Amino acid sequence: MPRSHTVLLAAALLFPAHAAAQRPMQPNKRTTAISPGMTPAQVRQVLGEPVRVRREGDLAYMEYPNGCAGCAADYVVVRDCRVVAARFENPGRQLLTTPAPDRAAPPEAECRLAVNDPGAPAEHHAGVGGMEASADTGGRVPGPPRDTGPGGMAPAAPTATPLVAAAPEPAPQEGSASEWRRRLTLRRPTTHLIAVPAASLSSPIAFGVQMGEGFAGFAYQQRTRYTHIDDGAAAIGIGLGDRRYVALEVAVTSYSTVRGGGPLETGGVSFKAHHAFDDRWGVAVGWENAISWGGSDAGNSPFAVATRVFRLKPDSRAPLSAVAASLGLGAGRFRSESDVAADRKTVNVFGSLGVQVAEPVSAVADWTGQDLYAGVSVAPLRRVPLLINAGFADLTGNAGDGARFIISAGVGFRWLPPFF
Repeated sequence: MPRSHTVLLAAALLFPAHAAAQRPMQPNKRTTAISPGMTPAQVRQVLGEPVRVRREGDLAYMEYPNGCAGCAADYVVVRDCRVVAARFENPGRQLLTTPAPDRAAPPEAECRLAVNDPGAPAEHHAGVGGMEASADTGGRVPGPPRDTGPGGMAPAAPTATPLVAAAPEPAPQEGSASEWRRRLTLRRPTTHLIAVPAASLSSPIAFGVQMGEGFAGFAYQQRTRYTHIDDGAAAIGIGLGDRRYVALEVAVTSYSTVRGGGPLETGGVSFKAHHAFDDRWGVAVGWENAISWGGSDAGNSPFAVATRVFRLKPDSRAPLSAVAASLGLGAGRFRSESDVAADRKTVNVFGSLGVQVAEPVSAVADWTGQDLYAGVSVAPLRRVPLLINAGFADLTGNAGDGARFIISAGVGFRWLPPFF
C-alpha cells in the first residue's frame, strides 16, 4: 500500500488495547460509598486507614489497596478537609454524585488523613507529582496512577447502584510482618484485555506492545495514489522487553495484499523501541520496513516520536475526557512528496492528535509529514481489544491526487502467559 499503510493498535489513546487489565476483588457484605464533601475522618470510617497518604500542592491523596492486578491503589482526593474526587478500581467502591450536605468548616480533628497525621489541613502541605485540570471539582484533580501502563485511563465511574465491596485492609506498620510480605510479594498477573480508541491513523506514536503482547490487523484503501485501484495491507506484531525500561515492538506487514501477488508477496519488517516514563507520556525510536522484499514502494523510514496524554476529566465516560498528542521527526515516507520524488534525503516533522469524544470513540487528525489524515476510531467492546478506524487520507492535496477513503481493523492478543 503506497506510503499509506495504517498503524494498527499501537496507537492507543488512553490505555493500549493490548496492555491493561484488572481483577475484581472478592466481595463481602459491606457496601462502601464516598460522597464529595466528606471529611477525611468520615472516609476513614467507611474505608478504614489508608495504606499511604501523599500530598501534592493543595490536594491530599488517601490511598487504599483494591486487589486489582496491575493497577495502582484506589485513592480519595481531599482539599480543604473535604473530599473533592476519587478513583476506584475496586468495583465495590463508588463515588456518589450528590455531595455530603454538611458544608460547615469541620473541626481540625476531622481533617486528619491518617492515625499518624499531624492534623494540619491538606493545603498547608506541598508535594510533587502530576496534576491535571478539571471543571468537575473546580480545580486540579488526580492524574492517572503511575503503574497502570502508558496512557493509563482511569476506569469509568461506577453507577449510583449500591455495590458490595471488600473490607479494607489495615495499614501495615513499618517493620511489621505484613509490611515485609507486601514488599516481597509479586504483583498478580493481568488477566483481561481492555480496548480503547486510537490516537493516530498512520503516523507512529510512542506507546507500543511489550513482552507477551501482540496485535494483528488489516487496512484497506479505496484507491491508491494516482490510480483508481483499491488495495489493502495486513500486519502482525509482537512485543519484547518491558516498556518501563525499554521494550521492542517487531511488526511484519504484507503490502499489496488485495491487488498484488497475495499475502507476503510484498512486505517489510519494522522495529520500534519505546519507553514509557509513566502512564501519560513516552518516547520511541523506530525503523519502518528496515527489512523489505517484493519491491514495495512504502520505503524504509526511520523516526523518533514523543507522545503525551492529557486527562481533562477524571471520569472516562464523560465527553471530551482526554487528548493524546504525538510529535516526531522522520525520514522515508515522512518526507514531503517533492522530496520523495527528487530522492532528497531530508527529515520532516509529523504528528497526530486524538480527542476522546466518548469513552469508546476518538476523533483523530494526523499529519504524516506529507499530508493530512482525519477520521474516527472506535473500540466497540471494552473487554474485547478490537479497534475499527475509518477516515480519509491526503485531505489537503499536498500529496497524491485527492482524498482517499481508508478503513482498518485490528485486535490485540497475548502470545505468552500473563505472568511474563
